[in-house]
Amino acid sequence: MNLLKTASLIVLMTLVGRLLGFFRNVYVSNLYGTGMEADAFGIASTIPLTLFLVIPGAINAVLIPTMRGLLDKTDHRRAGELYHKTLSAIVLVFAALSIAGVVFSTQIAMLFGTTGEKLLLTAELLRWMWPAALFIGLTGLWSSVCNAHQHFFTPTLGTVANGALVLIAMYLLVPSYGVTGLAMATTIGYIAAALTMLPTLRRFGYLHRFAFSWKNDEEMKSMGERVIPILIGAVIAQATTFLERGFAGALGDGKIAALMYANTIVQLPMAVFVGAFTLPLFPLMSSYVKRGEMGLMKTTLQKGMAYLWILLLPVTLGLILYAEPLITLIYKRGEFGDTAVVWTAWGMIFYSIGLYALAGRDLLTRAFYALENTKTPVIIGAVGIVVYLAVSWLTIPWLDHGGLAFSASVSAAAQLLLLFICLWRKIGNPIAASFAATVWKATVAAGLMSAFIYLADPWLSVLPLWLYLAVGIIVSAVIYGGVLLLLREPLVKEVIGKLLKRSAGTQRV
Repeated sequence: MNLLKTASLIVLMTLVGRLLGFFRNVYVSNLYGTGMEADAFGIASTIPLTLFLVIPGAINAVLIPTMRGLLDKTDHRRAGELYHKTLSAIVLVFAALSIAGVVFSTQIAMLFGTTGEKLLLTAELLRWMWPAALFIGLTGLWSSVCNAHQHFFTPTLGTVANGALVLIAMYLLVPSYGVTGLAMATTIGYIAAALTMLPTLRRFGYLHRFAFSWKNDEEMKSMGERVIPILIGAVIAQATTFLERGFAGALGDGKIAALMYANTIVQLPMAVFVGAFTLPLFPLMSSYVKRGEMGLMKTTLQKGMAYLWILLLPVTLGLILYAEPLITLIYKRGEFGDTAVVWTAWGMIFYSIGLYALAGRDLLTRAFYALENTKTPVIIGAVGIVVYLAVSWLTIPWLDHGGLAFSASVSAAAQLLLLFICLWRKIGNPIAASFAATVWKATVAAGLMSAFIYLADPWLSVLPLWLYLAVGIIVSAVIYGGVLLLLREPLVKEVIGKLLKRSAGTQRV
């Protein structure tokens, strides 16, 4: 399956899954606005969400290169043995983590600075969410095995199953259990995401057996040595989320929820486009590194970075320029009033600034993992936390909770720059002159698109809100794409050419 076809499939499935998750947040905002219940749910859901962002990626980073090496040698028996041992380790570790989380839920809730009624509610929600940790671990293992076989559909289908089951469970449980029903539904969604992959694993011939003979297994030892710094790095990368919850809670009720709602919108393009390129690119880069084909590895990395710039730059500007109208259209109903709109839009503007930095950071981190260098991302992640704390201290007095979102963006940008410098020193310049040309062309196109949004606003703003946004976004996209075509951007022409070729082939069939 070529990169464009794989990316398109992942984009489609991830988009559906994220839209379902997005509707979940709209439902929560309608019920609780930026009230205490929304804050408690935002804090509690941080735990499974962080595990979901950290654990699958860490397992993916160590298991795929090892599994790919075995599959390239057609050593399927050894690949099966490795799966059994990894399954055993993950079940033991994450079952213990789930139990410990349930037992210490109150103490964990206290770490976020919650007190009184909010503390009790947050702890209750955590007790319902911690069992999801076991299924998040299994999701990481099973998605990694699928990806090692160059199969990306089922893991992304798991995202759809997650979103769909959460929505269904919410509508069934919340009327009876209130905000606790949200926590129950969240756990049900993670269970669905994991179980969706079982038929595909069976098709690849994997049996779910336990094997505990880890001691003399070189592959297990190697993965264990590499996964520890990867986990540390991933936890460090997500540490800003926990710091943000604590800092935002100190700014008053509703700020945690406002940042949660804002980040949900910003994470939608992040998940769609970053997932579309980091998932299929990582196995490719790992294979090139294993074969010593560093030129192909760098070409693949550059193309991913260029695609992300083309896709995320207009999204960034659109989210900034249309922040308040978007929030109003999406969330303003029920308990979500004018104040909540202003708070959420303010956070979204500053989160949006860091979109490309976050995406580029994740892709460069995967490049280091392909090189089996797990220490550099950890060190740079630690630097990112220092940057986050420093910028937060400087900007919160001026920007309130927007300072927290801005700090996250600046931290991501600093990490992207440092990763790029370190990668250059390790393998030479990872990008060619054509990347700079792509950046320039996309920037010009995005500038003209932004000028249209600004100049046309007085005329378009008289339209109904949904029509105002629809017309503005569609025309802006046409302007952006049209300018790139006029400037003869090869990546855009390549995508359009492949789409037309596929369309023609479909018609012939």
